Amino acid sequence: MMQTDTSVASFWITNPSNDVYNNHAAGSDFYGFWYEVHENPNGPSATNDVCPQGNPLGLVANNVAHSNRRFGLRLFHLYSRKYPCQKIKNIANGEDPWAENPSMSSTFYNFTIYKNQEDAVLAEDVGNVHFNNFTVAESKKAGF
Repeated sequence: MMQTDTSVASFWITNPSNDVYNNHAAGSDFYGFWYEVHENPNGPSATNDVCPQGNPLGLVANNVAHSNRRFGLRLFHLYSRKYPCQKIKNIANGEDPWAENPSMSSTFYNFTIYKNQEDAVLAEDVGNVHFNNFTVAESKKAGF
């Protein structure tokens, strides 16, 4: 059983290139908006020719998340880059690991997030991500 089988979300996004705008996520048992982005698709659609973790973020704007049991917005593994399927270099000698495959900016716009039982926003293992015009209030543990 996978975590996605037991951790429900109002919006479960596995490919960041989707446009997600003008939505309202309320009262989910876990997450309002959950970006769970794998290196490659798994299950019946498994392939190494598609690389969601490196894909550019689509338009994400004017969304609301409130009264969810855990997080309003959860981001997990999002680091867009120029060549999505090309690996990021792991260089220990001080060279720029992004030189041959530069990161691309991912911006989430105009979110209103409130009254979630844990955090408003949880972002884990993300790259060049920006949060523009967020209104965050009254989540039990933390805003970000």
